[in-house]
Amino acid sequence: MRVLNELGVNAELKGRNDILVDEKKISGTAQFSTGKRMISHGTLLFDTDMSEVGKALQVKMSKIQSKGHKSVRSRVANISEFLKEPITMDQFKKQLLTGLFEAKEAFEIHKLTEAEWKAVKELKASKYDLWDWNFGNSPKFNIQRNKRFPIGEIDLRIFVEKGHISDFKVFGDFFGRQPVKDLENLLIGVPYDKNEISKKLDQITVADYFGVLENSEFVDLVYGND
Repeated sequence: MRVLNELGVNAELKGRNDILVDEKKISGTAQFSTGKRMISHGTLLFDTDMSEVGKALQVKMSKIQSKGHKSVRSRVANISEFLKEPITMDQFKKQLLTGLFEAKEAFEIHKLTEAEWKAVKELKASKYDLWDWNFGNSPKFNIQRNKRFPIGEIDLRIFVEKGHISDFKVFGDFFGRQPVKDLENLLIGVPYDKNEISKKLDQITVADYFGVLENSEFVDLVYGND
């Protein structure tokens, strides 16, 4: 905040962990901890494409409710909007680092060695790229998705726990030849992953349960088509 003020940006700390200028958020932080380790990260919106920010923050599902922590939506802005004189990203980073360490001895930026990069990439491939890490450990949540098709409206209630579908309910005004309960039971226990859902539904013909409806259309409704 001191560095920002020196740049003419009237920044102030508000809430739990946000930095605001004129009631618009330019920075936020988050933290995750286990019994042995902690990770913290923070943001500084310097010159960001706000249309892309909006896309990233938009919930793509019709409705989602989670047992995890909920982020508080705020109006956001770029630091560059409040600068008296325009500066480049590199200039901003240099001034920020200098300001953070001005009360300490001279500092150096550590660059990872080839061996360290190799270890990073190996850890990423063996753990952080895996579905189990990214989705299997997520908090349980439930989703409501509905859409009207030519054969009628389909309304889904999907319950997910530890990344797998724990319950699946189908409602609507469609007419099919097979009991929809069989379809519901088929998806219980399946990872909430588009490819896994699609592979499971390849075992059946979705049109038997709803009328004229392609399997791919139903998969897009269950998981999303983007």
